[in-house]
Amino acid sequence: MMSKCTICDEQAAEYFVKGTPSGYCKECALDTFADLDMLVKAEQNARALQEHLDLDTNDEDPE
Repeated sequence: MMSKCTICDEQAAEYFVKGTPSGYCKECALDTFADLDMLVKAEQNARALQEHLDLDTNDEDPE
């Protein structure tokens, strides 16, 4: 389930402050932050989580 924007609570959160659950839709992120490059896109978070899960799965010892 996608989280909602922290500010408007209407649109899906696409941008996040790294290391926090605070998410923003593109419109609210542009209004709040001068540079969207400082935020992490939701897709980047999902990719990093998948890589972490893949590493954990590969590290398990087969019995």
